Amino acid sequence: MKMKVCLVSPEIFSGEYHGGFGFLTRTLGRGLVQRGVEVSVVTVRRGTQEEFEEIDGMNVHAFPTQGRGPRALRALLSRLSSLGYYRRVDADVYHSQAVSYNTYAAQRAVPGKKHVITFQDPFDLHEWARLSEADPKIRITIPFRAELLLEKTLLSRACRRANALYTQARFLIPKIQSLYHLRGEVSLLPNPVEVPKRRMRKRSAPTVCFLGRWDPQKRVERFLELAPLLPEVEFVAMGLGHDPEADARLRERYGGIPNLCLTGFVSEEEKSRILEDSWALVNTSVREALPVSFLEALAHETPIISGENPDGLTSAYGCHVTDGDYAGALRSMLDDEDWLERGRRGRRYVEENHEAGAVVERHIEIYRGLLNPPA
Repeated sequence: MKMKVCLVSPEIFSGEYHGGFGFLTRTLGRGLVQRGVEVSVVTVRRGTQEEFEEIDGMNVHAFPTQGRGPRALRALLSRLSSLGYYRRVDADVYHSQAVSYNTYAAQRAVPGKKHVITFQDPFDLHEWARLSEADPKIRITIPFRAELLLEKTLLSRACRRANALYTQARFLIPKIQSLYHLRGEVSLLPNPVEVPKRRMRKRSAPTVCFLGRWDPQKRVERFLELAPLLPEVEFVAMGLGHDPEADARLRERYGGIPNLCLTGFVSEEEKSRILEDSWALVNTSVREALPVSFLEALAHETPIISGENPDGLTSAYGCHVTDGDYAGALRSMLDDEDWLERGRRGRRYVEENHEAGAVVERHIEIYRGLLNPPA
């Protein structure tokens, strides 16, 4: 009998919706399907997404959102409507790709099943404060703090009820334990990344890229503003914003810069080609956990330039920008004869720790261990 796994995720990566959690869910789910696992995904319905659809052999179930009231109330009401979806799936293991109200709902819906959580990007109040610096829509008000307290209380319970707790990055463990008051072990479970089998060939002309949502947290305008400062470098900005009007304003403002290419949403093949061409991935986010874009870049032998340094990867395989001077970091890149060697070392790191096949096999091993514990 096939093992049945339900991936509990805030999103699924598709032609319409694009985000890191959704990309990881699709990569993991596809790998599980290829190894004979029956995979379902339960997620929130977004845009024109169908209630039921099949993606890469996975059965995707999308529950409706609630449109009115405070954020926490909308989230709770929406998750109440999701309970039937988790029961209908009837999986052996429910694996949350990030702890959320979805996790809480899955546990309430099917308490007798095995539940696993992988912490991807836990937010404490400090993280929200950092985010509010870049996004004026986020205000740390008393009602907002109350919502966070409610969320923290419910998610702490969900963590304690889970059968196994994992994190995608080591540096997150102290924050996770403090945020959710956990005494038990939180183990490392790396995210899967497809490593290209071909030999990487960088462009002869210096080229750098941006990969991510054009949302306030990512501060894409800082990347776009670098292009006129370094006319000898080609800049390629991949991605779209979730706010079409804000996205359009950025494209209108920066679209005429000669050495700047604004690609919009790109296919996996085009993304891989751009990463291969690039001498660096430039990440200008106000804050990050360990974004999958870092791992994808390193898989293509592309060093990282970023103000974030998760698990020391940026400083080991690129340039950690501690003073906000991204232009200075790019000039250092141009003067560094060993720069591209950092990318080659980064690829070896990803092959050893994040290669998709090995990571998916590790997931299957964990699921089997929960379903068939040693006597």
